[in-house]
Amino acid sequence: MSLRLGDTRQRIKNEATRLFVEHGVADVSVRDIAQAVGMKAPNLYAHFRSRDDLVNELFVEGYATYGKLLAEAAASAADFPSRLEAMLRLICRLHDEDIVRFRFLLLARHGSLAKLPPNHPYNPIDTLQRIIKAAMDRGEIPARDPALITAMLVGAVVQTATFVLYGRIPTPMTDLADTLVTACEGLVLYGGLGNLPCPMQRSHHATNTT
Repeated sequence: MSLRLGDTRQRIKNEATRLFVEHGVADVSVRDIAQAVGMKAPNLYAHFRSRDDLVNELFVEGYATYGKLLAEAAASAADFPSRLEAMLRLICRLHDEDIVRFRFLLLARHGSLAKLPPNHPYNPIDTLQRIIKAAMDRGEIPARDPALITAMLVGAVVQTATFVLYGRIPTPMTDLADTLVTACEGLVLYGGLGNLPCPMQRSHHATNTT
């Protein structure tokens, strides 16, 4: 009996994730999810107290799974450039191989990040920031605000994935891995310093005030 209940609960989670990605989290109801699973809507409440509880459980579970994988990828590399590259290439691979869950995490992050338990051991943002801070302490990369550098790296990856999601970049993330690695290395080395070694040239036009 417990096995069947567990199977049903997993089917609910699978179908809900699919629907959230296809239609948007806000536009999927308990009735929609129940219909996709083949049950009456009231019966779904035997497994989840509410639609929001379901969304939050899916987010925390997926976020922690990715965080654990990223921590393992970073631990397998010897130095910071190798750790950063390993994490970035893993993220690109996860996007392409686990695309439904990855896209759900993108869509649900604004509403669910606040529900993540504090000091969660596999929060991928905390993992990345710890790795950046340690690299700064060891002198591997320039020392500055590790939270700022973390935010810049996450923004580069998440916004790229968002553009892929909406078709602005019609390319698998794995095909963008080399570019992302190079760009993120540049952010770590030069981001926030204000003294790039090769600043972009700006043309200055004199204004005629006569």
